[in-house]
Amino acid sequence: MNKFQEIEKHYEQLRKLWMDYWTQEVVFTHQWWIMIFTLIFPFFLWWRLVDKTRIREISLVGLIVSCMAFILDQIGSSLGYWTYPYTLTPLERDLWAVADVSIMPFFYMMLYQWFPKWKTYILGTIIFSLFAAFVGETIFQWLGIYELLQWEHIYSVPPYILLGIFVKVVLQKLKTIETTSKGKE
Repeated sequence: MNKFQEIEKHYEQLRKLWMDYWTQEVVFTHQWWIMIFTLIFPFFLWWRLVDKTRIREISLVGLIVSCMAFILDQIGSSLGYWTYPYTLTPLERDLWAVADVSIMPFFYMMLYQWFPKWKTYILGTIIFSLFAAFVGETIFQWLGIYELLQWEHIYSVPPYILLGIFVKVVLQKLKTIETTSKGKE
């Protein structure tokens, strides 16, 4: 048996173990219901708060943040920095981390909407990053949804700040391209 076949054999065993664990110890627990709530509630709140005249632009912020958070989350969990003992679905372990698809996009969209100037946006992003790292992560950790393995909360602050800066730079660049293209028509 070559190494790849051996890995696949072990991976199949892990998939079965994960499915058994998820169906017997995760689904319908209070952690699972909290994740359902934290997945859905930000969307309702967002709909009430979003500036509907800028809905495409602000939604794009959420989409970019969600994609980047998902990628970074996959990297971190694959490297063994953290894990998620409770997940929404029995699919891959952290495929649907509610922070990546709901909570983070909501907050970054609101920051983008409420703080159009760079100075206040950066300040808001720093405050949010500290809050997310030390309060949000701690709450999810206390609930047992998120488990740190080789990571500290302080390590999350720079990526959160850089994510906010990245998304604003991208949106400004896209707006510049759009404005320039309209002028050529």
